[in-house]
Amino acid sequence: MDAFKKIFLLSIYIDISPYYQKYRENKESVNMQCPGRNLDAIRCNQLLDVAEKLIDEQGVVSFRFAQIAKGAGCSTNTLYKYFESKEDVLVCLFLRNTTSSQIPVFIDENPDLNIREQAVLPILFTFEVVKRSPIFNILRVVAINSMFWQLASSEKVEILKSRVNLFWSRVKSPLEEAVKKGELKATSLEIDDLSQALYFFLAGATSSFESRLMDEQYFIANDDVGYRHISRLMNHYQWREPITREMMQSLSGRINVFLDKSRGNIRSCDSCLAIGKRFDCRQE
Repeated sequence: MDAFKKIFLLSIYIDISPYYQKYRENKESVNMQCPGRNLDAIRCNQLLDVAEKLIDEQGVVSFRFAQIAKGAGCSTNTLYKYFESKEDVLVCLFLRNTTSSQIPVFIDENPDLNIREQAVLPILFTFEVVKRSPIFNILRVVAINSMFWQLASSEKVEILKSRVNLFWSRVKSPLEEAVKKGELKATSLEIDDLSQALYFFLAGATSSFESRLMDEQYFIANDDVGYRHISRLMNHYQWREPITREMMQSLSGRINVFLDKSRGNIRSCDSCLAIGKRFDCRQE
């Protein structure tokens, strides 16, 4: 890891406010937990809204934990009721923005999705969310970095791990279901390989898109290029019907209609709590 990356990560998780230091010294006396009542969920959402605004204005590195309480007009004791540290706040911001909270609602509203559409849904859904919300991708990159999340509270870490695995079960399960239905001919090893290939593609494409550092000769950020790469990955294996650009374009359109209509209602503590620590989409 280069020196710049180390400095960047350290600047994220070091908060030297006296409130934070005092809290760390008396950690066991604080009853921090996810909201269990409606009023607590509303208050928690307000605090996260303030934190997201601070990130938008100052960046994820510069904003400080104590600024959240000041911006929300509450005491630091109220802040510590829900979050142990800045790491907890950023993890929770990622959790309430994660596509794992949104995809189940989309599926419920679109019960006619065929197995091929379900197989590409997590990838396309994530792309559309990243295009709409640069903060989501920043939170994704930061929250899943082990140097960062290991400093969050154990409760938040447990939920984070479950949510990450829930998303990837959403990628792998439709592939396994496609094999059972005779829509895809692939071995278990090939399913593992395809799932990981989709992971590498998604991680690289979203990071490159958000960085905006790469010249167009190396990275072209448009939907058609993304569809082409996804279809090549998918159609390397034997589908009864191929994964086409037209199918993905139509599905992306439905995703955008969904996000336009209901995105604000889904980004909440309530939606996060509803999923809980579920780690496999087959548990839904």
